[in-house]
Formats: sequence, structure tokens, C-alpha cells
Amino acid sequence: MTGETAIFSHWIAAASYTLLAILVLLIGKQRSLTTWLALAAGVHALWAAALAYAITTGGHYALVLTLGETLRSGAWIVFIGVMMKASWADESRNPSRQVILSLYALIALQLALDLVTAAGYGLTAPLPFLVDLSRVAVAIGGLVLTHNLYVSSAPANRWSLSTLCLALAGLFAYDLNWSTLALLDPALSIAFFDARGAANALVTPLFLIAAVRNRNLSMQLSRQAAFQTFALGAIGIYLIGMSIAAYLLGFVGGDWGRLLQILLVFAAVVIGGIVLLSGRARAWIRVKINKHFFAYKYDYREEWLRFIATVARSGPGFGSLSERVIQAIASIVDSPGGILFRLGGADRFEPAAQWNFRSLTPEGFSLPPELRRLMTEEGRILVAEGDVSARFAPDMAAHPGLWLLVPLIHLEEPIGVILLEQPRAARDLDWEDFDILRTVGRQGASYIAEQSALASLEESRKFEEFNRRFAFIMHDIKNLVSQLSLLARNAERHADNPDFRSDMVATLKSSVGKMNDLLVRLGQTQGAPRTSETFDLRAMASGLQRAKVRAGANVVLDADDYPLQIEGDGAKIEQAVEHIVQNALDASAEGAPVHIRLRNEAGAVTLIVDDRGTGMTAEFVREELFKPFRSTKPAGFGIGAYEARELLKGEGATLEVLSRPGEGSSFIVRFPIRATTESGAQE
Repeated sequence: MTGETAIFSHWIAAASYTLLAILVLLIGKQRSLTTWLALAAGVHALWAAALAYAITTGGHYALVLTLGETLRSGAWIVFIGVMMKASWADESRNPSRQVILSLYALIALQLALDLVTAAGYGLTAPLPFLVDLSRVAVAIGGLVLTHNLYVSSAPANRWSLSTLCLALAGLFAYDLNWSTLALLDPALSIAFFDARGAANALVTPLFLIAAVRNRNLSMQLSRQAAFQTFALGAIGIYLIGMSIAAYLLGFVGGDWGRLLQILLVFAAVVIGGIVLLSGRARAWIRVKINKHFFAYKYDYREEWLRFIATVARSGPGFGSLSERVIQAIASIVDSPGGILFRLGGADRFEPAAQWNFRSLTPEGFSLPPELRRLMTEEGRILVAEGDVSARFAPDMAAHPGLWLLVPLIHLEEPIGVILLEQPRAARDLDWEDFDILRTVGRQGASYIAEQSALASLEESRKFEEFNRRFAFIMHDIKNLVSQLSLLARNAERHADNPDFRSDMVATLKSSVGKMNDLLVRLGQTQGAPRTSETFDLRAMASGLQRAKVRAGANVVLDADDYPLQIEGDGAKIEQAVEHIVQNALDASAEGAPVHIRLRNEAGAVTLIVDDRGTGMTAEFVREELFKPFRSTKPAGFGIGAYEARELLKGEGATLEVLSRPGEGSSFIVRFPIRATTESGAQE
């Protein structure tokens, strides 16, 4: 018998739950649910008051402790059952219904045993132990139902249910701990019993807040909730079964009994872990839940979100897109692996990707026209047996794990199939399985086709870039050919001149060097790192002017003698300037001068190429000059100006053109101020 602490604690509980019942009836919004909540609170208050009175007087203490305990727990179980039942669309297929009915039966059995005890018949061992064990089962069942009440509610209602579920979980969790301690160590459970009333009273504000928040509640049973219900219920039953076994082993007595109990607990933990981690066990549970608890096999929203999440994730460890598509489709029907075959030449399906199906070495195969027509026109899912498996290679056809062929249809044309491995748990296929596989097959095919299209575009882009570089190089080769042709003509007249021969050798060496540079440029890939250096722009312009003069052109350099340092890719800048100079020479009469002028004004470096050639209209400069393959010269490629501008733009420089028909043109290159430094005397 406990003392004053227990009396005070339970009188507090009686007062708290009496006040709760009154307030709930006064402020409750939903009359049916608030009435049941008030009824459960009232039963709780009567239990606490009767227990406190029995402890004080000593009269009928055992009866109040057992019968009152059963009625109190039963009242809260009934309240949760009423809340959940009110929103069941299909009561016969709700997984929580099985838990509630089992708890109702258990409470009815407890009431019968309590009444038998009240009649004076008493209970013989081990029935008192089983009664205590049933109270543990009721507490576990209450926690399972509380969990389901929360996860099955509509998301909009969870705000109003959170405090209610916290209060119910607090009651049942305290009962579970107290009942377990009563089984293991009755002496230790006394302190928990004394504080039980006050602990119960602490959660009454949560019940009151829930009653104020509560509006029209609705439940949305999900497969995840069903799976968790099944799993939690199974864990509870498993733990109760192990407790019974451990109790029975206790009758062995002595060290052997204690040894057997320890071994049983250890074995229970190991076996439970194996079952929880077993993919086959989880697959079997899903099949049974979908078959017995739901009108439809699949929660299509969850399946779609999972499919998208699996396909969308990428990076190390997630595999290629094709592997992720196989995984996403296989997981829907609990298949542990699969192989993707792409439709290739001669109407053969060739292996392209494999996910987990490592026991099979895939080989290509063909399907007869009739089966291909069924897959294409009807999206038929083929079972890998009979006429289908006969089309496989012998070793592949003999594999016992072959199951389904899911067609990948894109724009009404097959692009491949996915061969799925047999699932972990046997399952019967129906229209739902075929419909969802057909749908995700089409979606997966669209992802794969899109990736193939992007790969083709990337390949085409690389070819386009190569052709673009080749066109620029052909233009540069044309300039070199023009330069060498001029050199050859002059050689006929000046071959005996030693100075000319010296210039000719220098020009040939320069041309060979430029040709080698062109070959290097042709082999470069797009996106190569940009090189930057500090070089003397005046020296570059002087070298270019001398090369043109040696080739017989009239090019004049107008620049001061001090170096003019700028930053950038010297080879590209020289190439761009040479294009501009060559265009100026081509537009000028033979022997007419072309001027290269260098200016440095407060760090802003400008290079100007002037000619007195035919000139261009403003309209031509604006609309035609910088468009590739547009040229006014009969043998021109029409890409010199375009290439020069693109090269300079890549170095941060700008190109401006001033021209008048019949007067000539000026090409003005302005280099960025930040990339220039002056060395030497001021201009």
C-alpha cells in the first residue's frame, strides 16, 4: 500500500480531469467528438478519485486498482477509435481497425477477469502475470493508435491534433513504463505509481488546447501509415511474446533459468534486427497491406514523387541516368534489379545499362513483329516466359530471375525495354501493376530520349565549333598563300639580291611558324583555358609591318620608339591585327600605303589601321561587315573581319570601323585600360 504522496497525486488528477471535462463541454466546437473527450476525461477523473479514496480508507483497493485501470484505459482507447472511425471512407479496409478491435477485445477480457476477481473467485498463477502483460499490450496499442491518429490526419489538421496526440502519448507512455516496471521489479514501480496521478494531470492543458483548436477534422490514411501501423503492432506483439517466453523460462529456476532468459532476450534482439532489415520481409508486408487494407494497390502520389526523386538525383554513387530509371521503375514493384536494352540496328535490343541484376550476363535479342506491335501500340508489359524468353540467348533464357519486359515508348516509337528481376516476395499482377509500369516506362523513355538528344546536340556543337575553327584557319591559309604568292612574284625580279634572299628566308620561316600555329589551333578544344601575358604591342606591330614589307606590301608604322606593354594573348591579338591589315591591303590599290598607328592616352592604348582603299557604306559596316561569309571581294571568304572582332572581344578589346566609299577606312582597336601599362617615355 502506498501513502500520502499517492493520495495527493491522484486527487490532483481527479480535480484536473473533472475541470477538463467541464471546460471541454463548454467550449468544444464539435459536439460529437468533444462529448467523447469529456466522457473519457470524466472516467479518468472518477478513476483517480476512487483510487485516492481507496488508498485513504483501504477499502476495495485491489478492485479499484484493477477495474478502474481497465475502464480508464478503455475510455481513452474508445475515444481514439471514435475519432478515427468518423473519417474512415472504407472501414473494412483500414489497418487501424484491426488494432482497435484487438484492443477492444483485450479490454473486454480484462473487464471479465476484473469482475471474476470482484466476485471473490481470485486468479491463480500465471493469470495475474498475463493480466499485467495485457496492460503492457494496451499501452503499446494506445501508442500505435495515437501515432496513426496523427499521421493519418490531413496536413491542415495536424496543427490542431498535435497537442491532443502529445497528451495521449504522454498517458500511454507513462502507463507502459509503469506496467513494465511492475512486471520486472514491483518495488521500483511504487514510486512511479505514486507520481502517476500528478503526471497525468500535467497533460490536461494539452487536451484543453486541442479542444480549443479543433475544427472539422479529417483523416487521410496513407500507405506509410499503414506500414508503420503494421510494423509497430508486430513489434509490440513480438515483445509481448518474448516477455511470455521469458516468464515461462523463469520457472526453470536457478542459474539455468537466468541463462536461458538472457539467451532468449539476445536471440530476440538479433532475430528482430534481421527481420527489420530484410528487404524480403518489407516487401511481403507491403504486398499484404496493399492487398487487404486498400482498394488500390498504389499510393500514386507517393510512387510518382519517389520515381521523380530517384531519377532526378545525380552525382557520385547514384549511377547513370539509365541506371536510375531502372531503379525507379524496379522499386515500384519491389524488383531487386533490372537491365535496360536499347533498340539498335537490325531491330535488336542491345544491353545499355544494368542495375543490381549482377547474376545475369545480358546479351542482345530481337522480338517478333507482333510482340513489338503490342508493346508500341498498346504499351503491353511482357512476361519473360514462353515466346518472349525463347528470343533470348540460351544462357539468358535459362536464368530463373527473369520476370517482366517494360517497354520504353517515346513519341509512339520504342527506344528500348527494361528487363526486371523477380521480386523479393511473390505478387499477383493485375491492371494496376501494368498501368503504372506502362506510365513510368513512358516517362523514363522521355528522360532517356532527352538525354540522347542533348548528347547529339553536344556532338553537333563540337562539329560546328570544329567547322568554325576550320573556316577561320582556311581564311588564315588564304592570307598566307597571298603573302607567299607575292613573295614568289618578287623573287623572279630580285632573286639575285642578297637582301631580298635574306628577307625571303625570314618570310618563309614566319609562314611555316604560322602554319604550325594553325595546326595547333585546329586541334584545340572549345573551352581551353585562356592564356594571358604581358607583351610589347609596338614590337608586335613592328614585326607585322616588316613581314608585310618583305612580302612587297606598302605598310607604314606610325608609333613612338618606346615599348608599349599590354596584357593579353599575344598570338590572338597579332592574328586579329594581321586580319585587319590584310583586309586593308586587299581593299587598297597595289602599292597604296596602309598605316598602322599606335596611341597611348592616359593608359588607354589604341591601335588604328588606316587605308585609302574603296571604302564602305555605313549600312554595309552596320549590317554586313561582321557577318560571316559575307564579302565584297571575288575570292574573299568573308570571315576576316568577323574573326578579328571575335578574337579581340575575347581579349576585352573593342573594334570600331569608320569608312566612307571612295575615301578609305579606319579600323580602331581600343584595349582595356585595366590591362595596359606604359613603359618608357611619354608620348
